[in-house]
Amino acid sequence: MKKAVRNNISILIIVIIYLAAIFDKIYGTVDFTIQSLFGKYMVYTVVGIFLVFSMNKYFLKNSLAVFASKKGSILLDIAFGFLLLSIIYLVSNIGRVTYARWIITDIDRTEISNSLNQIFSSPFYTVIFLGPFIWFTEIFMVITRSFLLNNLWELNSKKRWILGTILGTALLCSLTQIDNGIPNVINAFIIFTASNILYFKYRRVFPLIIAAILLQTIQLAVFWTNNF
Repeated sequence: MKKAVRNNISILIIVIIYLAAIFDKIYGTVDFTIQSLFGKYMVYTVVGIFLVFSMNKYFLKNSLAVFASKKGSILLDIAFGFLLLSIIYLVSNIGRVTYARWIITDIDRTEISNSLNQIFSSPFYTVIFLGPFIWFTEIFMVITRSFLLNNLWELNSKKRWILGTILGTALLCSLTQIDNGIPNVINAFIIFTASNILYFKYRRVFPLIIAAILLQTIQLAVFWTNNF
């Protein structure tokens, strides 16, 4: 089987995964109970990570170096991670005073708030949530997106194609935030576009993972501070 065919099959699999997630968000079938969060969703993320790495190694015959170029370093990973985190907060703050005010959304966060209250009421659940759950979830999101971009970029190296894949992938991933309202989708699109550009230039997933985990940890710490 030609490499381009294998690339296209890999792209299709990842796109289907994202479309399934978007479908769940649109039709409100996402279950935020503790049993689901720590059960099926954690299993899905772990299986998803294993699937991507297995496809990358055995199906595409690529090494892990496609996710971590040797031209980088740990210090640069951390620096770019904090740079990306700063961009995330900048975009979020600009959005809060502009289009978030223009586009009225009414999001019911009762279920997720109740689940978070239950989680943070238990030291055991708190450790699992802030540790393995957040780490696996964010790694899954970054790895699947990077894997999708890698395969798209192997198909064509023209500038227009690169730009189109950066924007198209950002749009696909941002739609997984549709249940949080249009302003959050816009935020996510801009942030994913910035992180996709960083990944294209730097070719290491670590800054994206660092920024994502730090963001989630900070947001959850703020929730805990305000509610306990």
